[in-house]
Amino acid sequence: MKAWPYLLAATLILGGIIHIATVLIWPGFIMDRLVSGIEEQVGTGVIAHAPRATSESRTVVRPSPDLIYSICAFDVSKAPLRISAPVPKDTYFSLSMFGDNSDNFFVVNDRQLLKETVEVILVQNEDQVEGLGGAPIVVAPSDKGVVLFRTLIQSEDRFEELDVIRQQATCEVM
Repeated sequence: MKAWPYLLAATLILGGIIHIATVLIWPGFIMDRLVSGIEEQVGTGVIAHAPRATSESRTVVRPSPDLIYSICAFDVSKAPLRISAPVPKDTYFSLSMFGDNSDNFFVVNDRQLLKETVEVILVQNEDQVEGLGGAPIVVAPSDKGVVLFRTLIQSEDRFEELDVIRQQATCEVM
């Protein structure tokens, strides 16, 4: 009897198991390392303003040198988080939120915002909404994750101005 059909079947089964494990486990592992690293450096609910991206930068996955990034780790199991940032004029700006499995569950950019400041409250569940104020409420799909702010540098002449504006962003535990 030939062994190759059994080896082929075993290889396909093992490949399937490795693929499924990678898809289910890898994103959580990456996000856990990212959140833990941010918490060790600046804490939870505190914004870290990343230096300008270079070819060596890896604070943010696949960073662009045309963008400046700020990032905040959150843990809404303890308390809601108030997120606020001024929106710079005449350039791209976005606020994105990622759960502990790396899924992007919220994003807003400068074209969608009608005010000069974006403000949202991030909560663990809808039961926490009562008495939190007038800012829009976002329910996180997981207790931990990250909030990422991006600002486009359209001209080197504006870098200093945009950097000052991004330093005004806040992630405050309520």
